[in-house]
Amino acid sequence: MKVILFILYTGCISIASVAFPKLMFAQKMEHYVIDKISAKEMMPGVMLRSASGSNGTFGYFTLQKGVTVPLHSHINEQYSFILKGSVRAIIGDTVLIIRAGEMVLIPANVPHSFTSLEDNTIDLDFFAPRREDWINGTADYFKRQ
Repeated sequence: MKVILFILYTGCISIASVAFPKLMFAQKMEHYVIDKISAKEMMPGVMLRSASGSNGTFGYFTLQKGVTVPLHSHINEQYSFILKGSVRAIIGDTVLIIRAGEMVLIPANVPHSFTSLEDNTIDLDFFAPRREDWINGTADYFKRQ
């Protein structure tokens, strides 16, 4: 594998080609098309497409208006990006509205829930470390209502 490096030094740009041994990268690159990832109904009104790497998981949620993801917590830090629509979030003792184009960072182990305020709200979440409970099928908080 070759990587082209651009080096800026005293106002001049130099270009260098550097070869990296394949062993340097322990995890292989993955390419995903969201619509081709199988969707799983987590509860009525909540569809999830997800993928995990060695250290993180992303979840692409489609939420229908009025549905609430029940209060839960997990060991994972969570970044939630609302791409379309809006949600009412309860995070610890804070209540806020998160709209399309906004995001929130939820620290590990902080109880939180989301209620969709619009049909077809899209919430793209990233978790670190990866969601072992999603991978092994033990996440049960979607069943609580």
